[in-house]
Amino acid sequence: MRILSVVVLALGLITPSRAAAQSPAPAPSPAPSLALSAEQSGSGSPSGQLTSGLQIRAFGVVGTTFFTASSTFDAVLGSNRGQDYGGGLNLTRGPLYLEAGARRFSKHGERVFVGVDGQVFPLGIDTTVTMTPLDITAGWRFGQHFGRVIPHLGLGYTRMNYEETSDFADASEDVSETFNGYHVVGGAEVRITRWIGVTGEVMWTSLADALGAGGASQAFDEANLGGTSLRLKLVIGH
Repeated sequence: MRILSVVVLALGLITPSRAAAQSPAPAPSPAPSLALSAEQSGSGSPSGQLTSGLQIRAFGVVGTTFFTASSTFDAVLGSNRGQDYGGGLNLTRGPLYLEAGARRFSKHGERVFVGVDGQVFPLGIDTTVTMTPLDITAGWRFGQHFGRVIPHLGLGYTRMNYEETSDFADASEDVSETFNGYHVVGGAEVRITRWIGVTGEVMWTSLADALGAGGASQAFDEANLGGTSLRLKLVIGH
């Protein structure tokens, strides 16, 4: 009887311990996630993600144009290239964009006479050439897979106002004409911040039959007033 009592007491002491050992361990707390989005982390960095809504952006532009009529400009202005500056507005919606901008180029030179052998003779008459092109461009932006960089291609219309004035010249001798042509442009925009971007572009412009009616351009048989421009733009807007 005493032996039976001892056995029952031992079983009573062992049974709670075994139940405690078999109880499930508390679930570990979830590890913190590092895969936060830019919005969750609050560190929103600029990217090339295109927005679907209509965006209106402003830009300023500076550039260098290498003129197609290189011999004519070199003879009159002393260089076959020139710097211009300007600005405009850019409308984007998703990958599409429409842009309107104006630029201005002005440089002093000298009237010349070109001999039959192509030799240039300065005439000692100061002249100023001023060109103001208006460019309207429609194009496509490729921003989905290039991070902060947004490449683009465009095609558009150019309306060129060309002026040439000289000292001691009659009003009939000065030139003020407007010409129509087209352009092709390609480049890439780099987003610096959410509201500021920098764009590098190459634009080729054709303005056929704008020159060649007289003077150096006729002597060199150069009629196209266009050229190839390397441009740098500061873009303000998302």
